Amino acid sequence: MIQIARYSWIVMLAGLAIVVGLGMVGYGMMSGPPARSSLQVVEGTISEASRVTRRSRRTGTTSSYYEMTLKPRLSATELKLRVPTIEISESDVRSLIGGPVRAEFDSEQDVYVLSRGSREVLTYANTLERRNLNLRQYHVDGIALMIAGAVALAIGLLLGYRKRRREVADNASVVPR
Repeated sequence: MIQIARYSWIVMLAGLAIVVGLGMVGYGMMSGPPARSSLQVVEGTISEASRVTRRSRRTGTTSSYYEMTLKPRLSATELKLRVPTIEISESDVRSLIGGPVRAEFDSEQDVYVLSRGSREVLTYANTLERRNLNLRQYHVDGIALMIAGAVALAIGLLLGYRKRRREVADNASVVPR
C-alpha cells in the first residue's frame, strides 16, 4: 500500500484533503459562540460608527462590519465594538449614535446584544443563529472536502496500483546478460 502511494501524487493530495476536511469538521463541531452569561456588559454612549470592509489577499473574500466607538459611563477608556453588517442595518447603527446604549460583547469585542432603552436593536437569539450558521458551514464544507478526498484517494490508489504493476512487469521482462 505504501509503495502504491509513492507512485501516485493523487494519493498524497487526497490524504491531505481528508485531514483538512477532518479539521474543518472538528472546528465546526467544537467551537461556538460564547454563552450569554460569559459576555461583558457595558453601558455608555456611542460617539461614532463607521463601516469597515476588508478584503483577504489570500482568498479574495470580503468581510464587512460596523465599528462603533463606545464611551462607557464609568470609564474614560473608549471601546471599539464590531457588528457584522449582515446582522444590523445602517439605519439602526445611525439611530444608536449619541444615545445611551447597552452592549454585550465577547473578549474580541464582537457584539452579541445591543440595546437602546428597552428596545434590543441586536438580539442574542438572532446573533447566535447567524454565528452558528457560519460554523455549520465549516462542518458541511469539511464533509464535502473529505468525500472529494476519499474519491481522489480511490482513484489515486487505482492508478498507483496500475503503474506499480506495469513497472514490476517491465522489470521482470528485462533479461540480464
